[in-house]
Amino acid sequence: MYLRNETNDVAMSYKRPDDDLLEGAIRNVIKKNRQIESQNTMTALVLKELGKEDQEYRVSGERIRRVSVERNILSIAIDYNEHDELSSPDICPVCGYPMEIVSNETLDDRETDVGRRCTKCSYQTGLKRRTPGRYTFNIVRSSKDGMGAADKISVMNDAEKLIKKAASMIENVTKGTEYGKRGKRCASGIVKNISSKKDSDSLVNLIRDMENSDPVWACPLVSIKGENRKDI
Repeated sequence: MYLRNETNDVAMSYKRPDDDLLEGAIRNVIKKNRQIESQNTMTALVLKELGKEDQEYRVSGERIRRVSVERNILSIAIDYNEHDELSSPDICPVCGYPMEIVSNETLDDRETDVGRRCTKCSYQTGLKRRTPGRYTFNIVRSSKDGMGAADKISVMNDAEKLIKKAASMIENVTKGTEYGKRGKRCASGIVKNISSKKDSDSLVNLIRDMENSDPVWACPLVSIKGENRKDI
């Protein structure tokens, strides 16, 4: 293959590593670093590792992510950017696999689309467009039940969303009835119990402690890094 240098208009050759070679390079990089906090850094380190075999090897960040997800090499935390426009992506922007429709049943038993999720990794978006802004790469830690840390955090994040949605449904269905005030208090109590930063047993602190090696619930006044993240 050839890559044209626009500065001096000289064609330079480059090589594309196969997936097995790329996997080995990624594994060597993550063993040495454990956590890498940007796509650019990850790509540079993988290229450096590939350069030990041949300096002409080239690889994109997108391909590094795809192979990492396919072969369960890394977990990838994502800082998202939220957009106002509607979105219905067919292809996952993280790993390139097809997206599927996420639907939900309304109070009158009708199904409505609420977003999209990847068929391979844990990336998902609501009706409004949600794009990856920054990637953090972590070594995969497996557990006895077969679920990696990233999978467990993903399930916990989904649980938080479902509980908040249930609380909203309770408040909405009782609004305007003789049970309105009680429904509102019930919904508020549910959200408070799962969202409290001071309660070590709250769902939000369980998730944060799973994301970090050190518990953070004891320091509620400190800004928590990664609130908008989702692991894959």
